[in-house]
Amino acid sequence: MHPEPKVGPSAARASTKESCVDPSGNNPETGDSDKCRLYIEENPPHLVALGKVYEGSTTVHNIPLLHNQVKVGVEEVKDVAAPVPVPTDEVNLVGQTLNTFLAWPTHLVKRLLEHVFCFH
Repeated sequence: MHPEPKVGPSAARASTKESCVDPSGNNPETGDSDKCRLYIEENPPHLVALGKVYEGSTTVHNIPLLHNQVKVGVEEVKDVAAPVPVPTDEVNLVGQTLNTFLAWPTHLVKRLLEHVFCFH
């Protein structure tokens, strides 16, 4: 029997044996997330998708995020043919990103300023 991995502020690292582990404790469906616009590097930056940024996440599909990246979930594609800024083996184009989690450069993520009120 294996001991439970420590998850939380006192743990240096969370277990990465399961797919899509979010060591922040945030549930990707209900966790701390903000709606955002996702851009790619062009002059000026080009809007390619809408989604959510997941604060506190340190990995995406067991791959550690770099210091200048955030975890995002794509909810609406604006440019299907645009290349993603951090491609993976499965995803190279924004058209392949719908309902997936990706690493995205922080300077290309713009939070929407609208406030959403949730009633539980």
